[in-house]
Amino acid sequence: MAGEVERVRAALRAVEEIEDPAERAAACSELLHAWPQLHRQVADVRQQAVNEAHDDRGMTYVALGRRMGGITGEAVGQIARGRGRARTPSDGR
Repeated sequence: MAGEVERVRAALRAVEEIEDPAERAAACSELLHAWPQLHRQVADVRQQAVNEAHDDRGMTYVALGRRMGGITGEAVGQIARGRGRARTPSDGR
């Protein structure tokens, strides 16, 4: 898992390192223009993964929340249903 996330971060660092500022700005604009769709795609992949882990592999929402960075089981259930944003137990939202 960490490898895939690190490759995304490395790709962003590569954009930061584009020498020509106009080219760097254009690359950022392209990424920002695509971001709403990319964000939705990441959220959809997360929802599918939560449902697979819960429904097919028997993981509880609480256990999934721990694996997902300490979000609550309730928040994971909302993700599974395609609602809300993930919350940590301490953020109070």
